[in-house]
Amino acid sequence: MGHDMADEWFETRAIAPGVWVLRDPIGRVAPEYDVAVVNLYLVEGTERAALIDSGMGIGDVAAACRRLTDKPLINLCTHSHWDHVGGTYQFADRRIHAAEAERLRETYDVEQVGPIRAAPATGLLAEGDVIDLGGRSLAVWHTPGHSPGHVSLLDAATESLFCADTCYAGTLWFQTSDADLDQWRRSLERIAADARVRTLYGGHEQPEHEPALARRVLAALDEALAGRSRWVEFPADPGTRKHLFGEFSILLRADET
Repeated sequence: MGHDMADEWFETRAIAPGVWVLRDPIGRVAPEYDVAVVNLYLVEGTERAALIDSGMGIGDVAAACRRLTDKPLINLCTHSHWDHVGGTYQFADRRIHAAEAERLRETYDVEQVGPIRAAPATGLLAEGDVIDLGGRSLAVWHTPGHSPGHVSLLDAATESLFCADTCYAGTLWFQTSDADLDQWRRSLERIAADARVRTLYGGHEQPEHEPALARRVLAALDEALAGRSRWVEFPADPGTRKHLFGEFSILLRADET
């Protein structure tokens, strides 16, 4: 895909000094998932830049990044779900947590979206790693729950945590076979308690949130598991209930609530 596709497909805007969000419109191609946008984040240092996630692979994400920075690019995958790694093959430096690295070795098709191409990791991410971009760095937090190897990335320069699918105001997917609610609870508690975090940048829908959102999601999860929430069936995944909390919803298996 050429430059025109990069211009047309992603909605791009600056959200902080040296930080951009590239919004990948998943709702255009798979509206049944009840998610409108996948958020990718480009963080630029003086020596290199990191693209956090790579979207569905429909738009030319590498070309979109090149419009914003001429620095060498590292693709940091928060987790291995197809809507976050579809464009990873376009980058030479590809990193993910060891728990999900195997998934990047596979090529497979997603209905309505197309092929997700194999892009084996060239490096691994682990709790405590610091990725130096020159003048700013990203610290790796292992934040499992949505998936076993899910990571978040802390940018101390802007007091921001790129927390991907751990926390955002939208439909939160926690009914899948690789989700773990106990791990999710611990990850949410960690995010909510850390004074270094002033802004959360989530993996879907509107990018920016206050860290207090993590506490509200935690409280909502407890309500849902206690059977005190309002819910509707979620047709895209039979056996799943969509628990409704106004600013966000939580998808859980019916046998858990």
